Amino acid sequence: MATYTVQPKDTLYSIAKKFNISVDQLKQFNNLYDNNISIGQTLNVSSGGGYTPSYSDPVYPSNNPVYPNTDPVYPNNSTPNYGSYSSGGGSSYSGSGSGGSTASSISSFVVRKDNKGSYNSIVISYPSSYGTDSTGTMRDNYPSPNLVNPRGVSYFGKSTFDSQRYQFEDLLPKPFYADVLHFIGKNEGCFDAVNSYDKAIFSFGFIQFTGASASGSILSKVLQRMKQNNSDAFYNSFGKFGVDVSGYGAPVVSVRGASGDAAFTTVANDLQLTGVFIAAGFEREMIRAQIQIAQEEYMNKALSDATGIGIFGQQVPLNRILFSEGGIALRVDLAVNRGLSGSLAVLQKAVTQAASSQGIYSASGLGSIDERSVVQAVINNDVEQWKKDRTQKLLNSSFSFDKYYG
Repeated sequence: MATYTVQPKDTLYSIAKKFNISVDQLKQFNNLYDNNISIGQTLNVSSGGGYTPSYSDPVYPSNNPVYPNTDPVYPNNSTPNYGSYSSGGGSSYSGSGSGGSTASSISSFVVRKDNKGSYNSIVISYPSSYGTDSTGTMRDNYPSPNLVNPRGVSYFGKSTFDSQRYQFEDLLPKPFYADVLHFIGKNEGCFDAVNSYDKAIFSFGFIQFTGASASGSILSKVLQRMKQNNSDAFYNSFGKFGVDVSGYGAPVVSVRGASGDAAFTTVANDLQLTGVFIAAGFEREMIRAQIQIAQEEYMNKALSDATGIGIFGQQVPLNRILFSEGGIALRVDLAVNRGLSGSLAVLQKAVTQAASSQGIYSASGLGSIDERSVVQAVINNDVEQWKKDRTQKLLNSSFSFDKYYG
C-alpha cells in the first residue's frame, strides 16, 4: 500500500491531485470523516491493490452517484415548463411541467415577482437546512451601464464570510489570508451572491466567479472542484436539478441540453435555476470549493515568488516590495478585480511613482518603500470612481502596512 507524509501547506485536495485520486477516495482509504490533517501525518494513497486510479479512468465509491457524460434527458425530449407570470400585479410560480424528478425537485424553488413598471422586484424562496429560506428583494432590468441581459439580476447574498468562516479556515495556510479574502468579499458579495445582467453571463459567489468563457469561466472550475471533492454534495445541490459539470479535464458545465456559455445563459434566464445556485451558496462543499479556487486562481498567482514587475531595468518580485498585510491585500484584490496581468500594470506604475517620490532609484531600495504611498498612487491613477473607492477602503482598513522582515 502506497503512503504519503503530509507536508506544510498540504490539503486533502492537493494530495489527492498529486496521486490522481479523488478526495472522497483519499478519505475512504484513511477512514477520515472530515478534512483535517496534520503535518507529518502518514496517509494511505492507494487502496492496497497496487492500482492507482487515473484521471482518464475515474473510480467512484459505490455509494456515490455516477454522473453520465451526457446532458440530462427529459421525458419526450422536452424541457420542463415552468409556467409564466401574469402581466400585472404580483405573481408567483413553481415548477409544474413534466420534467420527472428534476421538475418535481425544482418545484421547491418558488419565485415571486412584483411588476414595478420598468422592472420586476423579485424574491426567490428555496429549501434550506432550516426548512425554507428566501432571498432579499432583487430586481431585473438592472440599472447599470454594463447591462447586457435585462432578465438578469444582481444579489449580494446572505451566506456571509463571517458566518461560514469555520467551514474553510483549515484550507488557508495563514489565518491572515482569510482576512484578505474577507475584505475582497465585502466588495464582491457573499457565498450565495449572484450577478446575471452583464457580459459575464452568470457570476456567482463571494468573488463573483464568472461563467462566460470570455471571462475565463472560473465558475466552471468552482463547480468541478465541488464535484471532485464530494460528488454526493454536488448531486444534492446541482445534479438533481439538471446542472452538471465534467468531472475531470477542462470543466464544461451542462444544463438542460445546453453547455458552456449557453448553459450559464439558461441559468441566468431561469430564476428557479438561479435559486439553485443561491441555495448551494450555504452548503459546506460549495463554500470550500470557492475558497480553494480563489486561492489557486488569484491568491497563489498574485503572491507567487515568480510574480514581479519591471523596474530599474530588471524584473523585481513583488514579494520583495509589497509584503505588509496591506500590500498583500492590495496585490490580491487587484488580481481579482483586474486580472493578474492588469494588476501588474497598475502596480508597476504605482511603485515607480512612489519610489521616485521617496528618492529610491535602485531595485535594492524597493524593500523599504512606503507601501501606503503605493496604495495612494493606485487611487490617484485610477479614473473610474468605483475603482478609487474600492482601493480607498483598503487604505482605510485595519490592515497593517508595517513591514515584517524574516
